[in-house]
Amino acid sequence: TARALAEGMRRELGEGREPIGRREAARTAAAGRMTFDQCCDAYISAHRHGWRNPKHGDQWASTLSTYASPHFGAADVASVDTAAILRALEPIWTTKTETGSRVRGRIERVLGWATTRGYRTGENPARWRGHLEHLIAKPSKIAPVQHFRAMPFADLPEFFRAIRDTPAGRALRYTILTASRTGEVTGM
Repeated sequence: TARALAEGMRRELGEGREPIGRREAARTAAAGRMTFDQCCDAYISAHRHGWRNPKHGDQWASTLSTYASPHFGAADVASVDTAAILRALEPIWTTKTETGSRVRGRIERVLGWATTRGYRTGENPARWRGHLEHLIAKPSKIAPVQHFRAMPFADLPEFFRAIRDTPAGRALRYTILTASRTGEVTGM
């Protein structure tokens, strides 16, 4: 009955054991085990059709197999921890900052998928906010964004005349004349 179950849980708490944590661990064990690589494959398969470009899935698979798999790809996804994440990210974080940032985000999403599916429990060790931000430098501090300089206004008439009369050229002219956003123009 419910009373007996509640009494058993109170008894476990009194003995210093965590009944809910034990129950979640049992649920994870019952659901089976998956490696990180298996979770990557399953995540990519589940999301591939929602991505605009088929190459996006290939990029996901490539970056995860290149940068994450050598460190913890064959490990049980439940055992992936902060130390494993840092082993994967630290070698590329300062030299390939954009790639490192993307790999971190992809690992975070795969681990989130694994948690939702019941293959792991607890906090996501790849999350940036409140966790990795305290352990590694912020990407924008390592490789600040480099914006392109604006074209001098005096050069604009010559540039405008040099634009070809093609659909892309007409879209560029429209963008210049209306100061529209690129996404708005391509969506027209």
